[in-house]
Amino acid sequence: MERIYEFEKNAYRNKVVLINYLLIGILCYAIYRIVFMPEYAVLWTLAIGVCVYALVNSYLRKANPRIIKVTDEEIVFSSFGEKRFEIAKLTKFRVKVSTPNYQVLLRVADSEGRHGSFWVVYSLFSDKMDLLGEFDYLERKIHPESLRFRGRDKLGVSRPAKD
Repeated sequence: MERIYEFEKNAYRNKVVLINYLLIGILCYAIYRIVFMPEYAVLWTLAIGVCVYALVNSYLRKANPRIIKVTDEEIVFSSFGEKRFEIAKLTKFRVKVSTPNYQVLLRVADSEGRHGSFWVVYSLFSDKMDLLGEFDYLERKIHPESLRFRGRDKLGVSRPAKD
């Protein structure tokens, strides 16, 4: 069974793509300020560090997925490229829910040494409750002893039913 969850197109453009363009602009301006106007160089160096960190998260680590595809065999996170994890080889799948922002931090690792951290703003994804159900199912499958499941007997026991 294959499920595809997509970030709302306009929201992704505003929350990820445009922010990255803004960060690139700030990075260029900060470099310009350090080279040609060295006063406040420490402040501009800090700005460069923040911009580089955020851009590395977006473009290299692919931490803000636009599409999440879950099948019986693998989970794929797509954003400026893809990161694929075979479910049978997963050694770590931790879900940390942040309710005020409707975000989930996923920490994923497999036996082949691949790993990733992904911020998923599930309130802006298609079928958001099914997406959370998929995450609960995968976490229970990999970490059945997790504290998140104590007292929650039905949480993550099975994959969400396909409509």
